[in-house]
Amino acid sequence: MDSSESPYTRPPFQMPKNLEIDFSETKQDRAKKTLDDLLQAAYEIVEEADPAAFTSRYLAGKAGYSLGTLTKRLGSVENVFFWAIQKGREIKFNEMAKAMDQLDPTLSVREFVELFVDKSFSGINAVTPSVMRFYDQRFTKRNGLSTDYFDYVDVLIEPYQRMSLKNVSNTFRIISNDEVRFIFKAILMLVERPFANSDPIMGTSDHRRIAIEVITRMLAM
Repeated sequence: MDSSESPYTRPPFQMPKNLEIDFSETKQDRAKKTLDDLLQAAYEIVEEADPAAFTSRYLAGKAGYSLGTLTKRLGSVENVFFWAIQKGREIKFNEMAKAMDQLDPTLSVREFVELFVDKSFSGINAVTPSVMRFYDQRFTKRNGLSTDYFDYVDVLIEPYQRMSLKNVSNTFRIISNDEVRFIFKAILMLVERPFANSDPIMGTSDHRRIAIEVITRMLAM
């Protein structure tokens, strides 16, 4: 992605229903620019990976607005940070989906799983578990654990199916989209959730080994 481009300009901004930001005079150019500036600033703050900075004062300073302007414009500052965390996660999973389409078709299922797990660990460490815990604790406290809470992983279903069908190693099982969907949600429990839950095993060689062995058994012939 071109660093000069906003990370949320493709596709056009849409706030999920449970993360609505209330703006007065939202149709005016000035209000749209304010929203754009605030979202860009929130995204950059989340990339800094310090939840202690997820505050109105820091967001206002980063975006170049007074605290009064930010308070007047936003219905919920916390929603801006929820959105920024979701956007960062969306970008990460879209990158993983794109990478699947570019993998060597001779890779064995275990080699694929090793790459997938290592990429996941690297991405989680870049965001830091503290950001994941902030989102889990604050978002679920307000909204509960919705039925679509883990649906962000669904973006990997079609790329995985294309990759496995093109693969010539004869090590991948042919499975339905529904099975792939359930498997990838189970993979979240194996790979991501130990970081979010501060499990002592998170990121260790044992964690990596267990994840690779279990996921390989789920996907292999």
